[in-house]
Amino acid sequence: MEEQLLHFIWHRRLFDPGSLTTTEQETLEILHPGFPNSDQGPDFLQARVRIGDQLWAGHVEVHIRSSAWYLHSHESDPHYNNVILHVVWAEDQPVYTANGFRIPCLELEKRVESGLLERYHHLMNNQQWIPCASSLMDVNEVVRLSWLDRMMAERLEYKTTYIRSILERCGQHWEQTFFVMLARQFGAPVNSDAMEELCLKIPWNIIRKHGDRIDQIESILFGTAGMLDKEIHDPYVLSLKHEFDFLKKKYNLSSMPGLRWKFMRMRPVHFPTIRIAQLAMIIHAFSHFVTLLEEKENSEAWIQRFMVKPAHEYWNTHYHFTSKSPESVKQVGRNTASILVINVVTPFMFLYGKLQGQPTLKEFAVELLQQLPPEENGIMTQWKKCGWLTHDAGQTQGLLHLKKNYCDQRRCMHCAIGLQTLQ
Repeated sequence: MEEQLLHFIWHRRLFDPGSLTTTEQETLEILHPGFPNSDQGPDFLQARVRIGDQLWAGHVEVHIRSSAWYLHSHESDPHYNNVILHVVWAEDQPVYTANGFRIPCLELEKRVESGLLERYHHLMNNQQWIPCASSLMDVNEVVRLSWLDRMMAERLEYKTTYIRSILERCGQHWEQTFFVMLARQFGAPVNSDAMEELCLKIPWNIIRKHGDRIDQIESILFGTAGMLDKEIHDPYVLSLKHEFDFLKKKYNLSSMPGLRWKFMRMRPVHFPTIRIAQLAMIIHAFSHFVTLLEEKENSEAWIQRFMVKPAHEYWNTHYHFTSKSPESVKQVGRNTASILVINVVTPFMFLYGKLQGQPTLKEFAVELLQQLPPEENGIMTQWKKCGWLTHDAGQTQGLLHLKKNYCDQRRCMHCAIGLQTLQ
């Protein structure tokens, strides 16, 4: 027996309720098991029980063995003085509160069916890809889909946590924050931190002041990234250096160490040089990101906005500044553009709507996810093998969150699907 299972059994009343008595043989009726408490103090709050002819209202504490009361020093903690019932698997000694009250005890060891324990141990110990892989599709579809909606919302909330931290660092400047988050996603996975550092070093008002000059946007980005320090005599690179030397002095800009950027073990189209050139084009083409959020454009409009290619023809024959490559157009692909909508636009819109008191924007952020096709990756392939097919990016985002934050951590008793499997 594990304590989290005992919590679950008590909360869901998954025990034989017939002829309940305390360990002192007083009749017991459970009117309400109480509400789970995630803070300091007893496990369940505001419970109501009838013991004999007396109605009790207070808290419930749950332990495997009753002696854990003393192991945890509850007898000297005033938070536990209002405990009215001690729910245990087995009572090995009576327990008392700090004011000397002997707490009535309910013992559940002989009141729980063995099948429940077997199902629990199977979920906790099997080696399947997810704990409930073999029984997943037996769970009612309404339960699965409603839980998936919650997972999608949780994932959006989870993503906004990091955006909030960037918003704080940007002095509550929404445009700068969007700039940073967009750049961070462009650098994923290995250059995310470097892209974030780059865009935090460049005040947004400086970028926007030169927004009509793509060459100056590029010079600010590449120069601040520390990518213009090498001796390269190509006319395009020399013009970028010339512009940056002037703008660096004008705005007191400082450059990052060039070694911050990683090029190894990645496809050339993902090189940070290409991503910075593409980011510059997005900034040049669209000046006010937050205004676009409020206009509630559909997902296709956002995808088309992000499917840019570098402005200068130099990048048709280069992946970086040091050598030429076979000619190819370095346009942002549709899949990458969709990922930008999923990981930047929707959580940013969700947070903006939340903090600006615009609930319709929060709702539209969810709609955007549902407008996009389902993501295709290794995790989604495994979900398909379990029988779960997805219809949009909202569902795949929900499944990613479910796998990482529930299945991988064996939090089955905090999951509606896991609870259904257990019951």
